[in-house]
Amino acid sequence: MEVYLRGSSPCATTAAILLMTKARQMGLHLFVRLVGDPSDIAVLHGPAVLFSPVLASCGIGRDLGSGATVVVPGPPEETLYVSLSENGLDSWFRIDRNGQGAHPATEAYVRLSRDPRIPARKLAKDLRRLMDVLGMSSDPAVLDILFGAPSPPLTRLSLALRTGRALSGGRGEPITRFLSGAGKTLPPLSPKLDPEAFFADLREGRLHWLLEGLGPALRDLGEEWFESAVKLAEEDQGRDLALLHGLAEILSHLAHLPTYSILPPLSAADDAVAMGIKAGLAAVGDENPSAQLRQMFQFLGGKYASEAQYAYEAELVPPPSDPVERWRWFCAQAEQGRKWADQLWPIILDPPQ
Repeated sequence: MEVYLRGSSPCATTAAILLMTKARQMGLHLFVRLVGDPSDIAVLHGPAVLFSPVLASCGIGRDLGSGATVVVPGPPEETLYVSLSENGLDSWFRIDRNGQGAHPATEAYVRLSRDPRIPARKLAKDLRRLMDVLGMSSDPAVLDILFGAPSPPLTRLSLALRTGRALSGGRGEPITRFLSGAGKTLPPLSPKLDPEAFFADLREGRLHWLLEGLGPALRDLGEEWFESAVKLAEEDQGRDLALLHGLAEILSHLAHLPTYSILPPLSAADDAVAMGIKAGLAAVGDENPSAQLRQMFQFLGGKYASEAQYAYEAELVPPPSDPVERWRWFCAQAEQGRKWADQLWPIILDPPQ
């Protein structure tokens, strides 16, 4: 039995792969032909990490990933593209792989670590010590997750802990162990930084309530740390406020938790991505997932045809130019291909007369 699908898009190629795979599993002989030019494929570059059962079942990112985790290597100078949404349909953000930071708060941390002033370097060193206590790697990539992941603040914290511990191989202390449960029930800080208003609140002590939710030992250290940070911020005219605001926002949510409570549990996609980031940070290469789809299609026995009188057609969506949007497009095409294959399967088995 032969089936013709028009186009060489990721949608058509994914549908063809899934149809042939399902036919093999059922012991059927199904030959799928794609009507189009095999060289007409979108160029897509990594590195990227996402959770996608569809792409993983098509052989994408399986060399470095496991299960449904897709890890695509890329040039060493490129940032790592990460999606926390199942099948990569949304929630994309970037992680720097070269120790510079992709988020403004991470960049501020790196500046403090390299600052010639001892008090500035001490602030960064104290943060690293806290990360060590929690069993986390002090790689700036972990802070890109903590501050930049498109998730609620406490979920970002859970992601950063999971990723940081996967990178370091440690366990560390539960962060909720250091909470007093006595924090004021004031509204959490806004995720959007207003430099002037936030700096004024810091100088005038209106944010001290953030530290009341911490246990006695950590509260003393936190007060000393923030006092030193405010002094440096005054000297630097608010240069590193993004870091202070990012930490304050997390604290404003932690302050509402009772002692020995738990952080939000991660979804299957979040957990898989958090565990796959270690491989993504080290994955160096130049692979095109679109080309990998084509190779899998041909490996399964699929062939290309220049024309066919009858061919099933899918909607053609051109790829965008922005790298992140192109990844989102590619994943959406693969998901559309899965749905299309499900629609075509009963028609192929029992075609209308």
